[in-house]
Amino acid sequence: MPKKIVLMENVAQLILDEANAVLKVQKYEAGTGWSDKLTISYSDGDVKILDAAVALSSHASRHGAGGDDAIPSDALEFSQIKKEYDSESTVSVDAGATSTVSKGIYLAKLGANTKAEYSPDGGTTWRELISAGGSGVIISDGSNCRLNNGGTAAEDSYLLPLK
Repeated sequence: MPKKIVLMENVAQLILDEANAVLKVQKYEAGTGWSDKLTISYSDGDVKILDAAVALSSHASRHGAGGDDAIPSDALEFSQIKKEYDSESTVSVDAGATSTVSKGIYLAKLGANTKAEYSPDGGTTWRELISAGGSGVIISDGSNCRLNNGGTAAEDSYLLPLK
């Protein structure tokens, strides 16, 4: 026999059905009586949450192998990302010149007239990634990112690589 826990008389109640592993939150509505607003059930290792409008299954199970939008088996995991910095390097770029950023992931602080750019097509087109004098993150494969000094004198930028 399910247990009834009254939260507020004639307003809201919980129904706990231990035999069927179901917990319901019900609301009393004048004219229609008690209606389920939230149902939580457990069956065959799966937790299901249903509200009055939408059925939700446990979020993490969607991403597991065979789930609706499973994370690829070759996906990068947080533990694989190195979270230590190497030594900062100073990159001097002559006026009107560019310098290709070596392969890696960097925190960058650019010179006043130097911007970071990336190429989506192997070097024909260059798009601004970090504006001149700005700071940001650069992820380079060794050929797709560069520093471009649009000023009239050489200037330094600083790159702090992840190890």
